[in-house]
Amino acid sequence: MNSGKELDRAKIEEAFRIMGQYLLDRNALGEIALYGGSAILFQFDWRRSSQDVDARIMSADSHGLVTQAAEQAAKQLDLPRSWMNESVAMYARRLEQQGDRIFVGVYPSPGRVGLRVVAAKPTYILAMKLNALERSTADDRDFLDAVHLGAACEVTTVEGLRDIYREFFADQDLPAAAALRLSELARAIQSRSHP
Repeated sequence: MNSGKELDRAKIEEAFRIMGQYLLDRNALGEIALYGGSAILFQFDWRRSSQDVDARIMSADSHGLVTQAAEQAAKQLDLPRSWMNESVAMYARRLEQQGDRIFVGVYPSPGRVGLRVVAAKPTYILAMKLNALERSTADDRDFLDAVHLGAACEVTTVEGLRDIYREFFADQDLPAAAALRLSELARAIQSRSHP
């Protein structure tokens, strides 16, 4: 089993092709939305891999089939069963809108579609990463992702970061532990933006 290995874009797309074919064979169309590291690596060259695929199954009528398709991809590619997980759904904003996402692709191919994939747009991912700063991890990946995303979105101030967060989570306060890191984050973005 491939449990300790990170997933690169090529491996994830191979899994999506398997999922798309599985769904196509069953005359179904599934749709998933990507978040976190996998959403970043489909939009930016600086992120090369992700530990898993944080996704939300958007097609309620084929939810079970999409889950089965992900299990099939795991079997064929020797991935852990949890390579694609939906736990990110609890961190997504409540009333997500179409404008929160960008189109990634259709699988197994544009002419034969079984799976449609979209991803959170960069500002939305940044807002989610700001929320995640309340957790600490050994590699501080959420902070490093937020630095890159802040630079890409040209958000370099504490107030700008707060504005991005409020744009997507207006009904929630930024967690206190995350708010304490905003100055540090803004400085890191500024140093990255102006070497």
